[in-house]
Amino acid sequence: MNATSDTVLVVGAGPVGLTAAVQLARLGVAVRVIEALEQPTTESRAVGVHARSLEMLASLGVLDRLEALGRRIPALDVIDGRTGRSRNRLDLSDTASRHPYVLDVAQPDTEAVLAERAAELGVVVERGVTLTALTQDDDGVDVTLRSADGESTVRYGWVLGADGGHSTTRRLVGTKLDGGFHGQHFAMADADVETSYAPDAIRMFTHPDGMGMLFPLAGDRARIMFLVDTPPEGKTAPTLAEMQAMADVRMGGAVTMGTPRWLTYFEVHHAQVPQYRFGRVFLAGDAAHIHSPAGAQGMNTGIQDAANLAWKLALVAQGRADAALLDSYNDERHPVGAMVVRTTTTLTDVGTASGPQAALRNVAMYLVGHVPAIRNVVGSTMAELTINYRDSALSVHHGRAAVKAGNHAPDPEGTAVAIEDLLTTPGFLLVVSGAEHEAALREVLGDLGQVVTADTALVRAYGWPIDGMALIRPDGYLGLVADSAHPDVLRDYLATTLRIAVPSWS
Repeated sequence: MNATSDTVLVVGAGPVGLTAAVQLARLGVAVRVIEALEQPTTESRAVGVHARSLEMLASLGVLDRLEALGRRIPALDVIDGRTGRSRNRLDLSDTASRHPYVLDVAQPDTEAVLAERAAELGVVVERGVTLTALTQDDDGVDVTLRSADGESTVRYGWVLGADGGHSTTRRLVGTKLDGGFHGQHFAMADADVETSYAPDAIRMFTHPDGMGMLFPLAGDRARIMFLVDTPPEGKTAPTLAEMQAMADVRMGGAVTMGTPRWLTYFEVHHAQVPQYRFGRVFLAGDAAHIHSPAGAQGMNTGIQDAANLAWKLALVAQGRADAALLDSYNDERHPVGAMVVRTTTTLTDVGTASGPQAALRNVAMYLVGHVPAIRNVVGSTMAELTINYRDSALSVHHGRAAVKAGNHAPDPEGTAVAIEDLLTTPGFLLVVSGAEHEAALREVLGDLGQVVTADTALVRAYGWPIDGMALIRPDGYLGLVADSAHPDVLRDYLATTLRIAVPSWS
């Protein structure tokens, strides 16, 4: 048995597993990534990347590459499929982020960019390697792996199961998804299209025969989806002719599909595992929660799972923090997963409503598009900017600062540099107002991160009365917010709340 007990094994080389691998490697942790598929998939199960995930991907150093392969979509347009008229348009331009749009990019492109970044950090995806067994004790996890070269047993310190909806890792830790089929089937095609609609919005078509969706991708490509009846038994995909016939009716003849790159049927399931941590094994992404594609939340939620876990696992794997810190992964992310399952269920029900319920849906959509306050709430929720960890044991708030510990760290208007730019340097970010204790704060923080002085706009937005500080976690959330920038406050947070060994200061 090879001993690699200081290494994290990531099972699955999708966007979730690769995000975790990149962040772990940036933070100095040894990582091995295995993937059962011999070749990268050509199937694009997720296409929409929201603002919060874009911020995270920017901090990992990959956003520019992704942007070059995708298309920015600044709006959601609801179309009456019978008349072609817009019922409502949700403009995302007021989203409180540097990225007030959805980036539509094919999942294989997202995976390729993240894999390239991982390789730059010394982590190469090993394909054709399958996890077949695992056992764990207090000191590590013994895993059995199968490849073309046969079977081997290797010991790792930690295992992250990011191996999708049919997760082997989930099965091996003895847990199951709690939920089931929600009653809807969809037909989907990724294809080149000709359409009179500009590629400036995701379009949802309402029609008595069932809803349709049009997601513009790079170039002339698009994703098309239709609500359908239960497909015939054994039929796994619609034909191009069937997709075109539905488009002719439900999209008013405005969309013509060329040769498809992928055709499939899928069922809508809504389910979640009861917990995300099993000793030294963790579940993330579809291995932990599955739900409707409504709102394009799946991949984005998984990316945030990975971002939340990676920095904590890095501290523990390097012996810098107590393993109890890892409990906060489940405590913070499981409620988010449950909320996403509920939200996407509601969105699916709303989108597929018929009869009197459809009329109520149309009224609700009108309000979303025409009442700024409602529009902003819906846009921020879709972008995952409203998710917070204010109830987490890791969120500590002292004083009267306007921003709250546990919230997503904001970029106030007028601030020259975004938080995501500063987080391109791996580790924590300590933002300080007032320089009286800056040297001592740097000493306390040490190599855990960087200290920056807040500019005027940030001081005003954060609401510090005289001086103050905010410790921003590597995943972009506020851990500590305090009116006082005294080193003792920071030291107590690191030592007591995060259980990190920190040096004394003088």
